[in-house]
Amino acid sequence: MRLKSYVWAEVAHRLERIDAAIALANQHAPEVEAADAGEWVLRQLALPQAAGVTRVLFHTIVWQYFPPATRDAIRAAMERAGTEATPERPLAWIMVETNRQTFRHELRARYWPGGQDAVLLGEAHAHGAWVDWRGESLSDLD
Repeated sequence: MRLKSYVWAEVAHRLERIDAAIALANQHAPEVEAADAGEWVLRQLALPQAAGVTRVLFHTIVWQYFPPATRDAIRAAMERAGTEATPERPLAWIMVETNRQTFRHELRARYWPGGQDAVLLGEAHAHGAWVDWRGESLSDLD
């Protein structure tokens, strides 16, 4: 009930979405760990990574809430892990975050090996209602 209290009552589709998420969580309880995000990311990146598996850090509309030290720790950890990424053990960083100059929510990705720059894939609604895709189409990748 506390979680639902943060959703505006007149936004029925969001209440339906949170009800569905709660029902799913009741069926498959997520593992929740209380930790600083920077420390958590560093610990996760230190875990063994199987060959043929892409390790992915994904986040959406959270970056602005992290203190600068946490953002710096995550950036440094991803950069360091990126230098160690191989074609057999790649790393991806996918984010939907607010561009602080345009206030648009941008979908960006970095992929290692390589990964020097984040690629703008599109713009998105802050709550996932739509994505305006700007990246390559699947047919362009052939």
